[in-house]
Amino acid sequence: MAPDPWFSTYDSTCQIAQEIAEKIQERNQCERRGEKTPKLTLTIRTLLKNLKVKIDLLKDLLLRAVSTRQITQLEGDRRQNLLDDLVTRERLLLASFKNEGAEPDLISLGISVSLYLSPVPAEHQRQHSLEG
Repeated sequence: MAPDPWFSTYDSTCQIAQEIAEKIQERNQCERRGEKTPKLTLTIRTLLKNLKVKIDLLKDLLLRAVSTRQITQLEGDRRQNLLDDLVTRERLLLASFKNEGAEPDLISLGISVSLYLSPVPAEHQRQHSLEG
């Protein structure tokens, strides 16, 4: 059975989100040392645009899969939850990027640090291990 394109797109989107978090952290460290960061800033902007495009693609793939009944409603709901988590991560990353030099206050937002930093949510990892 061919791998589901939604999950391969989801995995690559999570990797982009992780890379953005790492680049923001790197940029913030450089700024604390008084170094200029225009190249890192440009890289982060590009990655954020790529993340938005991938999230939009995931939304389209999910809508198509649910509307054509390629997946069950339960699976559609599960994927929607994963997508909602990604959208939350995108918002946190964007807020962190715009608040140059500061990390988002994840605890006050009610988001776990592991969600912000984890490349792939644990629920998705468990599901992949059950499928594989």
